Amino acid sequence: MTRRAVEQQFERYLSQFVDETYAAFDVGAVLRGSRGGGSRVAGKLLKNSQPVERHVVRPKLRAYQQQILDQLEPVLDYAEETDAAFDAYADEVLARDLYWNALREEVRGDRREQIRERLLARQRSFGDDLAPLVAADTDDFWAAVADAYDRKTATEVLREHLEFTVPLREERDAFAFELTIDPGEVLGGLARALPSLTVEFTDEALRSMRTAEERVIPQATADVEQAYEE
Repeated sequence: MTRRAVEQQFERYLSQFVDETYAAFDVGAVLRGSRGGGSRVAGKLLKNSQPVERHVVRPKLRAYQQQILDQLEPVLDYAEETDAAFDAYADEVLARDLYWNALREEVRGDRREQIRERLLARQRSFGDDLAPLVAADTDDFWAAVADAYDRKTATEVLREHLEFTVPLREERDAFAFELTIDPGEVLGGLARALPSLTVEFTDEALRSMRTAEERVIPQATADVEQAYEE
């Protein structure tokens, strides 16, 4: 199978996941729960949450989407090389990892190393599962899946790699996702005189991403069922 065919299918699910995350995201909850929630800036933004969603939240989620796609590149490099050692790709994979880049500075020592190894293990597993698909003779994604895996395994593999929240669920307090909001850029006018506000949205990220998983994974499972019925 061409590498691009694998990328396109992953991009499809990832795009759906980001769209569903955005639809579920409650920026008002983030602003109300921030340490500056009672400030003039947060109050002004709270009254104008839709522009914040459009101009801050959506671009942030799209940036995360691109980061995940960028990480896929070295993972596919590994999947394409039948005799490759994953360690040769580990630094590049980790440098592009969404969670590694959101790791709190205070997470150090053994815990930091354990998280590093778990994040790399997830991507190594992803590459191992993609390898038979990349090597397939057909350019039909689902035909390649059916050749490589039985129905049960295909469903399990797909679910595993579409559960993007696993690292955050396992180590909730290890990561910090933040939004920096410039009121002037978002609202214009007199809001240009207001200072920027940085808020953490880790809890809301987990909640909205879990909602997205609950919508996207069943769709992907249905795709598997259809592929094996044909």
